[in-house]
Amino acid sequence: MKDFIIGAFVLSKAGRDSGKCYVIFHIENEYVYLVDGKFRMIDRPKKKKKKHVEMFSYINQDLVDKVNSKTVKNEEIKRGIKLMQNVNSSKEVE
Repeated sequence: MKDFIIGAFVLSKAGRDSGKCYVIFHIENEYVYLVDGKFRMIDRPKKKKKKHVEMFSYINQDLVDKVNSKTVKNEEIKRGIKLMQNVNSSKEVE
């Protein structure tokens, strides 16, 4: 099984949020707690089973550091997700 990293980007594979991008905020046993900075904010993360998410290979180290130190803001998470989606869409075009 893949090791999940706090602050990494994941894609939801199951549920009505399938296809949505999140950032891992907390890890607990078989669950990850996800935030997107818009609908799922830091004070109300989404609880999801690890088997229902897929981690992206792209890692934003600044965002990982901020999430780990608990100094990240919702705006920074939104910006990070938007940047990651732009990076992924440009790779698909190439």
